[in-house]
Amino acid sequence: MNLYARLEILAHCQPDKLAIETADRKLTYAELDEVIRRIAGRLRAEGVGRGDVVGLRLRDTPEHLAALFACLKLGAVGLAIDWRTAKAEFLRILDQFKPKVCFIDGNVRPEFDTVYLKTEEAEQSEPDTTPYVDVTDEPMMYNLTSGTTGLPKAMVVTHENIYARSMSRSMAGVVLPEDRYLAALPFAYSAGRDHACNALLVGATLVLFRALYEPMELVEFVNDNNVTAMALSPNVTRSLTALETKGGPLMPKLRAFTSTTGKLQPEDRAAIRERVAPHLIDYYGSTGTGIMAYINTAEDGATNTAAGRPALGIEVQIVDDDGNVLSGETVGNIRVRGPGIALKAVGSVMSPTEGFRDGWYYPGDLGHFGTDGLLHLDGRIADLIKRGGLMVYAQEVEQALRRHPAVADAAVVGVPSEKLGQEVAAFVVRKGDVDAKELVRHCRGEIAPFKVPTIFEFPDDLPRNTNGKVVKAKLLEQFEKEPS
Repeated sequence: MNLYARLEILAHCQPDKLAIETADRKLTYAELDEVIRRIAGRLRAEGVGRGDVVGLRLRDTPEHLAALFACLKLGAVGLAIDWRTAKAEFLRILDQFKPKVCFIDGNVRPEFDTVYLKTEEAEQSEPDTTPYVDVTDEPMMYNLTSGTTGLPKAMVVTHENIYARSMSRSMAGVVLPEDRYLAALPFAYSAGRDHACNALLVGATLVLFRALYEPMELVEFVNDNNVTAMALSPNVTRSLTALETKGGPLMPKLRAFTSTTGKLQPEDRAAIRERVAPHLIDYYGSTGTGIMAYINTAEDGATNTAAGRPALGIEVQIVDDDGNVLSGETVGNIRVRGPGIALKAVGSVMSPTEGFRDGWYYPGDLGHFGTDGLLHLDGRIADLIKRGGLMVYAQEVEQALRRHPAVADAAVVGVPSEKLGQEVAAFVVRKGDVDAKELVRHCRGEIAPFKVPTIFEFPDDLPRNTNGKVVKAKLLEQFEKEPS
């Protein structure tokens, strides 16, 4: 198997169908294949072959995707790097993964033993005419994680992994061959890149939009350009629910609106269906797994609290710390296996609560199966707070806080306490007049007394990574010393 082979087939079967569309460029599947083969020709001339690493420090453009598939054709391994990465961090990534060639936008070229290329230069090369390399279960990509617990690590994924993930998403209805699919997540990270590749692998038309935009600009673009499916992160999605509507959803013609890279609350789901798009798919996944479970709110209800049913080809179990399967609705460690699970992790050391063990991947999350057979998430294992010997799930406390009408968002962490081991600290973003005393009173009516936060901070916003996930490590930095 080689994912490039799928595009080569599509270039022959539907040569005139639009593959990628931007404000400046349109490429049919035949034209895209020509660009891919020309870039592959340049890479081959630079000595790139099977197993060689190729860096992709590029913006979200057709050329980025063409360069990626050119790597794949030759059996090389792609390494996507955020084009906004500072020079010093860029150099550390180069030193760790040692790409033979690195495509770049702009002029940031750290002193390193690699060949820097521009895609526009590579497109002028003679097309590569050699057959694609069969690399079914060999590394295809180093997926740098956006990370919420420290330095980024990389998940190594194979051609088979990405193909399996694409089929799982399509079976969930995320993207179908007839779609005009809007790529609105960054290609530097697996969610954005995998979704874009997914659209091409099923033969859809991929529509690109600029990286920086105002929420209403995105809505107008979707409606004006006949977009039928798209995916966004929860924080961007929430910004759309705040927009003024005219008696109905902002994007009523979307066949599928997908939320990924983070968790939506039940009230978010309801608001999205009412104010943004009626057909919402909310899925649970990670860089190491791709899609693990999903919920289609049209079928399962917009206010359902579940992460959803396991995706096609994914086996999900709830186990204790010794790997024993738990029954009923008991909360435990989530573990998964299937053809979409990454080959391995490289780079910085993984958290003790996540990783590969005995043929399973542990994403570091707590969960349980409900009586409806759907998977429910109960928070990150790393977020579990042990207060005086009692277990407090940060997610439960966060949900309680968000139910207060004056709370816009909340994050809860455990901070050191000499008396109890840990105390419950809440960082609350307000949208109305509320103080700590009122929130304590509110929480006492929602959760058990030992779960109620004793420490409150009121920042203007919560620190987030590129994918919109709250970086709790930055919140904990405020509590290097024990609270008094």
